[in-house]
Amino acid sequence: MPLLRAEGREFDCDAILLDKDGTLLDFKTMWLQWSGYVIEEILTVLRNGVQRKDLEHAMGIDLTAWHVDPHGPLAGGTMSGLGKALVQVLRNYRVAEASARDLVARVLERSETAMDWGSLAKPLPGLQEQLKRLQSNKFKLAVVTADLTQRAKISLVSLGLIKYFDVVIGADLVAKTKPAPDMALLSCRLLNVAPERAVVIGDTPRDIQMAKDAGASGIGVLSGVCIREQLSAAGADAVIKAVTDLR
Repeated sequence: MPLLRAEGREFDCDAILLDKDGTLLDFKTMWLQWSGYVIEEILTVLRNGVQRKDLEHAMGIDLTAWHVDPHGPLAGGTMSGLGKALVQVLRNYRVAEASARDLVARVLERSETAMDWGSLAKPLPGLQEQLKRLQSNKFKLAVVTADLTQRAKISLVSLGLIKYFDVVIGADLVAKTKPAPDMALLSCRLLNVAPERAVVIGDTPRDIQMAKDAGASGIGVLSGVCIREQLSAAGADAVIKAVTDLR
């Protein structure tokens, strides 16, 4: 059986389930540019004094500093959670709730086709070499992302990385997204691997919680926007700098 090593620990496992953004791909390159688009679209429609900084704060970002709050909605939340946060800002500016919901929904939907997702996908350093090594060591590899499955595949295809993965699971393929165990369990089922023989690799506490609730091991990486204390507090079995530190 293949052994995976991280932070001095050994994991006897058959499958590695990898988060996408912040774990495989650069989080900020993709999602801060997307956030900027969303905010600009909202401000273009509304001319009632809504402040850009309030929209950024609601998303947990600072575009000027190119910063993502590790505790904010963009770092660890869901698309629906981000939408609710933006709606609340508009409500604070006396936009009617129905109008606020409609505007945010339209902007989020438009962003799906407005962004060039392939060009926004930037792999973390050394990723392809590491995936090739893990595959050659007979690990089954899966992507488990809170993103949409097709969008994840577009990114992986554009980078020539799709060939390394046996399955790609997005939030649209399960009833409940992270931190629920659904994606990890579906991946294990498709890979024909028992959850206890799988290791989840991710950059947020939601990834670690998904692993724990599925009965898998969880390794946190610091290549995203969350910090070591968050990952350790979530129960990570190990915390490493990046996927390339796996041995």
